[in-house]
Amino acid sequence: MKISWKKVSIAIACLAVISYLIIAAVNFSGKSATEVCRGVQISVMDSATTHFITPDEISRILNNHAVSMLGVTMRHIHLSAIDNLIAKNPYVDNVECYKTLDGNVKINVWQRQPIAEVTGLNNYYIDNQMHKLPVLIGRPAFVPIISGTFNDTFLRKNLFPFVLYIHQNEFWNAQIEQIYLQSDSLIELVPRLGDCIINLGTVDRYEQKMNKLMELYQYALNHVGWNRYSYIDLQYKDRVICTKKDIETKPSGQQDQQTNNTL
Repeated sequence: MKISWKKVSIAIACLAVISYLIIAAVNFSGKSATEVCRGVQISVMDSATTHFITPDEISRILNNHAVSMLGVTMRHIHLSAIDNLIAKNPYVDNVECYKTLDGNVKINVWQRQPIAEVTGLNNYYIDNQMHKLPVLIGRPAFVPIISGTFNDTFLRKNLFPFVLYIHQNEFWNAQIEQIYLQSDSLIELVPRLGDCIINLGTVDRYEQKMNKLMELYQYALNHVGWNRYSYIDLQYKDRVICTKKDIETKPSGQQDQQTNNTL
């Protein structure tokens, strides 16, 4: 019977790795009886894109609840309790706590990502899982504003998929400044670039409507100018209606011109 030395080598390597892990685990377990915490390292992993939580604020949360780790025996540090305490912050999405072999405790925190700000009697952000987040003074999130007449059920069940669609599209996320609801059945969009109102109509077929608007941007507004129209109506299935802006003073009673574009 021919021996496969390649398989033997792989088996020996696997046994060596397993042996090392077992020895390391035993040594760490043994050391944990007397090993004390030498340092606590807190990292906010997505701080480059979101700025609602800092490592100092995480430290304050722990201090306010009398959680002390420096100099404490490692086996007396309960990571699950620390995890649960930090996770109570409404802006915390995920927490990862672990002990290292060199006597440190590592705490990694990920933040929730606001995708829109809802304004009304009480302003709040919503994230991509429809969690409500408080608005922090001095730490604005540059996200679309939702305003007008609507209820929480409509926001959650009908409007949220559209808001999430806007957020996930890099162009629309940068372009749409406000989502205004005249009622649950009529939605208007206010863009950041271009001085016009965009009538989405109802929220149904929103992808088709936004695709038509993208075509209008690419093939018309880029040529005639983004300030050419005062009103863009997307509610019809087979056409986009654009109302030209009144650039010059018109005789009394003269109406704006309308252009019907089939896209």
